Formats: sequence, structure tokens, C-alpha cells
Amino acid sequence: MKITIIGSGCPTCESLHKMVQGVVKENNIKAEVEYIKDTNELIKRGIMGSPALLIDDKPVKVGMPKSKEELLQIINKNSK
Repeated sequence: MKITIIGSGCPTCESLHKMVQGVVKENNIKAEVEYIKDTNELIKRGIMGSPALLIDDKPVKVGMPKSKEELLQIINKNSK
């Protein structure tokens, strides 16, 4: 599985990146985590907000999850 965070490099985007890394590690999820700090990527993909969370190149969340539990649910729901 590939988890991608796309954002501008703002504090919220950085927080999401750290949260994803933590949830992946804590739950032994086999995933490659990528952080793209290029808002042009959002535009190319037709995403109208940031940070954007993608799983296997599919947008699954725009904005910050409320908790690690919510993030884990999103990952589990969208993993193959």
C-alpha cells in the first residue's frame, strides 16, 4: 500500500505526515508513506483542499483527521 500526503508544507500538512507515520508504525501496517510538498499536485489531481490523503493514488480525505483512530479507520477502509 502507498499512502501519500499532498500539501504545501504548512504545519497542518506536517502534522498529518507525522500522524500517518505514527499510525503506520504503531499498527504494523505495511505501507510506503510519501509526502509531496507541491500544491500543483493537488491541482493536477482535481483536489480542492489540503492536506490531501491518498491511498494507492485514490483521494480518501481532505483535511486533518480528528484523531489517530479516525486515521486508522480511513486506512483500514481503503486498504486492499
